[in-house]
Amino acid sequence: MVALLAACDEEPTTGPEPPPRERGEGQSLLEVLQGAGAAPFEVRTVPILDWVNHRSDGSILLQRDGSVYRIESPGDTIPWYELDTWEEVTGPVYEAASWSDFDICADCDLELTEVVRFGDPDGPGMIESAAPGVAWTELPGYVVVGSTYLQTFDYEGRFLRRIGREGEGPGEFIGIADAHVVHGRIVALDRAKRAWSIFDLAGEFVDERPYGYAAGPFVPVGRGRVVVVAMDWSPEVAGLPLHLADIDSGVPSLHFGSMDDAWESAPYSDSVQGSVVSRYGTVWWGTAGSPGVQEWSVDDVLLREIEGELPWFPEVTEFIDPAREPPSTLLRSLALDDREHLWMTTHTADPEWRDVELERTPEGYRVPLERRIDYLDTRLDIFDLEEQRHIGSHVWDSPYVRLVNLGGEPAVSIVEYDEDMVRQLVVYRLDQGKRGPGVGSTMPLTHPAQQPF
Repeated sequence: MVALLAACDEEPTTGPEPPPRERGEGQSLLEVLQGAGAAPFEVRTVPILDWVNHRSDGSILLQRDGSVYRIESPGDTIPWYELDTWEEVTGPVYEAASWSDFDICADCDLELTEVVRFGDPDGPGMIESAAPGVAWTELPGYVVVGSTYLQTFDYEGRFLRRIGREGEGPGEFIGIADAHVVHGRIVALDRAKRAWSIFDLAGEFVDERPYGYAAGPFVPVGRGRVVVVAMDWSPEVAGLPLHLADIDSGVPSLHFGSMDDAWESAPYSDSVQGSVVSRYGTVWWGTAGSPGVQEWSVDDVLLREIEGELPWFPEVTEFIDPAREPPSTLLRSLALDDREHLWMTTHTADPEWRDVELERTPEGYRVPLERRIDYLDTRLDIFDLEEQRHIGSHVWDSPYVRLVNLGGEPAVSIVEYDEDMVRQLVVYRLDQGKRGPGVGSTMPLTHPAQQPF
């Protein structure tokens, strides 16, 4: 019952628990619960869960009012939210796993289905960037993140409006790190200004608020809050890659997700990558040079850690000589779907990497921007965390692939060209046939948290 009400938060989050019961036509939420044998109750007195975590041993961890509880293997006969056997946990709650325990499928290719594509031949609806970010929300639809502007498109891919421009004034950008719809507003974080720019859904500028730390990608986690994933070497936050901030103030209230000390001195330890979708109230993260990843609750509780190496992703222990060695495999993004499948994208060496002539600069060798597509590929791998098996992989001949949150489920975006050589941004969903209604449609599935009760 508690989980059902938690999913009624009107604001989308990283991945709320799905409603445990289907609601019949004309039934109220109270009638559904009473029909299941629940006693009458006052909705306002029911506590809201901060997060829920399903464990590999069948047990469930949840947090309520600052305390962590465990429910041991509830089984299928009685929904866990109806049980009263909640045991408070006072010690460490995280579980550890190794990639070596996963059954790896070497030749399982993932199939993806196109959801939507957008980008006009000219004008304000053009896709200008080679790798723009993209976010989805019920209104206005899709938000495309350029370097100094935002664009919105509807469900069918029709251009709506362009928001912001280059500059240092209100509603202007120097370099956007990321943007999402948070609490009914379009929110963008500027790397250079280290500030939030807030717009209403019509694209009108509302306010600018200081952030104050190194900016990076961020993910909405409910209640007007976001978690920024970035490494800042300020003394008070050094080694803490996750930063919880309330958009109303803009300033982080918690820095968390502390790393193992060994990671801090490893190559790429200052480059951290986070999850675009996760369980309600949690975030996954890892460093670019390591396949080791961790899951944390937004109140600084370590929930899960997976270490070890993957056949295609050995941990980077030293920087390569780019003139002689292939580029290292590096972590780019993570996501968790509603079936406990962890998505991981990495940059891997293109088979033709040797043919790319590098540029010599004072800082060392550099890949020419126009040849990056011939130097790096993007690989997507999906893992079943419950069964500890690798579901499959897919490789794009491009470094410009991104994971996105498509209404609470992971998806992929990539820039492609149509037959007229018009640059378009295309969103793909994993084709599971299997996935139920909505596969291959142009309308994303509605996330449980967005279903009205």
